[in-house]
Amino acid sequence: MSIDPMSVWANMQLKVWPERYWMLQLGDASASYAASVFVSSDDRYSCLIRDQAGVSAIVQEKAYELLKSEVTVRECFGPFRVVSTDGDLPFDVIGFLRPVLELLNDEGIKAGPQCGAVFDHLFIYERDVDRAYTLLEDFISKARESQ
Repeated sequence: MSIDPMSVWANMQLKVWPERYWMLQLGDASASYAASVFVSSDDRYSCLIRDQAGVSAIVQEKAYELLKSEVTVRECFGPFRVVSTDGDLPFDVIGFLRPVLELLNDEGIKAGPQCGAVFDHLFIYERDVDRAYTLLEDFISKARESQ
């Protein structure tokens, strides 16, 4: 039996991380050094992805400064703030992020999703985070009313 995403949203809280984050596109040769920065960092959130474009990193400013001083950064996006789910999020709920991504995108807000095993995270440009948070809180309120 599938889990209704709106019932999950109705019980969800949000958390806005106070730190600023950057998305970096690095060359493949940078993977080893980038991984060592992740291992030695005490940052509260970071992400390292290798895909067909090479290596991407999502890091706080301190790690960003360290990486850009040691490796070639092909592209840099940010600053972002992270808005995370902060409640019981079943791993196998299907279509959970779609309605909020559509809502934010319809309002001209770029929201880059990153999913962990327990929480989902939305990377939102810092300039848009207050407006996005208001929209998401309203969305959650409507989900609660519909239950």
